[in-house]
Amino acid sequence: MTADVQWWARLAREVRAAGRGELPVETPLRAVRDKLGFACVALVSGSKQRTATVNLGYPADMLGYLTTTYRWKCPIHRRAARLGLPLRFADIPEVHETRTYREGIQPYGFREGVTLPLAPGTGPERSFMALSSTHDRPLDDGSFLALTMLSHDLAALADPGAEPGDPAADAVLHVSPAKVDVRSAVVERLPLSEHELRLAARCAAAERTGFRHRDADGVWWQVRARARRPDGALLRLSRLPDPGPLTGRELDVVGLVARGWSNERISAALGIAVRTVRSHVESSLVKLDCPNRTALARHALEHDLDTLSALEAAHR
Repeated sequence: MTADVQWWARLAREVRAAGRGELPVETPLRAVRDKLGFACVALVSGSKQRTATVNLGYPADMLGYLTTTYRWKCPIHRRAARLGLPLRFADIPEVHETRTYREGIQPYGFREGVTLPLAPGTGPERSFMALSSTHDRPLDDGSFLALTMLSHDLAALADPGAEPGDPAADAVLHVSPAKVDVRSAVVERLPLSEHELRLAARCAAAERTGFRHRDADGVWWQVRARARRPDGALLRLSRLPDPGPLTGRELDVVGLVARGWSNERISAALGIAVRTVRSHVESSLVKLDCPNRTALARHALEHDLDTLSALEAAHR
């Protein structure tokens, strides 16, 4: 199905808004799937450890195939990724004779499709979109060209709201007073409760907020919250394989030290003895190789060494 210029202009606006975290990533991808006549679409991020950012329609085992065998071993996809150019099945005359097609695609009833590499990245590590249809009509040349021209903007959908220096997010949420909206997620369960998410969003109202959090399973997360006027904040949640040398309580204390608080004030806020606060400060100075509290505060601000407990204490 062809689309007119106005539809493409509207799609481009939705893609850019979703890339900034202002719309769910699914919104423009669903529009592409439905308008251009595909049965399924998936967006796969550029990491071996992460699954599809979005899956609209692919069966679970087919999705698993796309994120593993197809991505890393399929000669068709590897050719597209190496060239940085999209490919339709129709562009590859031998595609129906390949083992990839016979064993991984045809059994699901798919007869045509597009693999669309997305910048940045190189080779199989590049993010990509996979689109499949149960009919054998290739995507028309005009739509194919338009998708190609949108590939740079579509790449932002793999990690919406990212800024330079941000770790890749496992979940991106928009939190407003009325609701919590998932913009993108590759995790089944969020590490923060709705109350905790709202607390982080309120703290981000005046400034960028970053902190670390250990969930109920002992997994550490980095959370960055940025105000999104007029009614909410964008939260980016990333798993931390290396949470650093500080314990959870040391992070609480360091977060308040970074706010210029005295040991006595920290003691009262956290409900621990002053001597315990002093011990945590001294331990943190040694672990982080900081000569004094001023250097410790600067290091904390630069590396998001803060916690929900410190945020809650600071905003009571």
